[in-house]
Amino acid sequence: VIGGPHVSSFPLDSIKEKNIDYVVMGEGEIRFLELVKVIASGEAHNIQGVIRDESDLTLLKPSKRSPIRFIPQLDELPIPAYDMVDVERYFQLQAKGFSSRPRSKGRRSVSMITSRGCPHQCIFCSIQATMGYKWRYHSPDYVQEHINYLLEHYDIDYLHFEDDNFTHDPERYDSIIDNLMSLPKRLKWDTPNGIRGDTWTNDRIRKTKLSGCQYLIVAIESGVQEVLDNVVKKRLDLSQVDKLMEACKTYDIRLFAFYVVGLPGETLKDIQNTFNYALEKFDRYDVLPTINKTKTLPGTELYDIVVSNKYYHEELSYDENTIVTDEFEPSAIDKLYNEFFIKLMVVILRKTVMQPSMLFTFMRIALGYRWFLSL
Repeated sequence: VIGGPHVSSFPLDSIKEKNIDYVVMGEGEIRFLELVKVIASGEAHNIQGVIRDESDLTLLKPSKRSPIRFIPQLDELPIPAYDMVDVERYFQLQAKGFSSRPRSKGRRSVSMITSRGCPHQCIFCSIQATMGYKWRYHSPDYVQEHINYLLEHYDIDYLHFEDDNFTHDPERYDSIIDNLMSLPKRLKWDTPNGIRGDTWTNDRIRKTKLSGCQYLIVAIESGVQEVLDNVVKKRLDLSQVDKLMEACKTYDIRLFAFYVVGLPGETLKDIQNTFNYALEKFDRYDVLPTINKTKTLPGTELYDIVVSNKYYHEELSYDENTIVTDEFEPSAIDKLYNEFFIKLMVVILRKTVMQPSMLFTFMRIALGYRWFLSL
């Protein structure tokens, strides 16, 4: 039985694998339990969101316009059963470089998801296939109980908050930060999955730093406001992101940024402007960019747009940078990306000369991926 984001987006492809008997789409806690009961009782399999072969089309997860059951009150879920995992082995592998988050400075780091769902509708994002559109969350008290459990039983020293919308409710975020600051010993943490850039104040950034935050990643997507509004459909004001960048630099919080290029509706000039924006913000505020070339994932609005307009050559591909429009070809985006990368390396070289501490940051990131060198 397999579940998670990949099979929720590719259920029919996944069920073809010979070693997979069932695919569980979306949130699995309730569906998987129902599946176990059905198998144990010998009853006929008929669970919405669970398929066992390609013919179970009526059991596929409904579209975003259809009602679907998600867990409304996340606090009703118990703390994960860490006792069923060899946690010490997990920490040993981290120490050898096999970390899920190589930027981590921790030796006993753990990932945590404190909320689910995303009400925002960026056309390329597939999170709704797993978590839905409605934002649901654990209360600050539940989050603190979870953290206390990990500290008491596993002596963790680092937390990765993997939420897609960790800062969606600023007051809830403030409560979690206050709880972190109340710990007897400061616990380091980060947000590797990205945060929004428009829920911040100087005081919130200051307290974030004091609470043990090692870095934030902000999901910007495009450096062109018109593209954000009309192409990505992300409700984000870039002027608010600038304030976040300035505050992070003031309070010495390392900030990274996610961008996406190659969406239908963008022009080559828009894409170039996003590269320019990313370079300018890195040069000015030390916001290291990650540029992602668009992938067309099933279950997204982007997928529907690409299929209906046949924005591809011979066949649809789920690989990155395969979209073809009247405005650009994949090769044109590759060219702009390569030019951007060279300019980025120049800025990094200049910064490491002027700020030797930056050299250690880049070296630590590279060493975090040292396992890859042995492949």
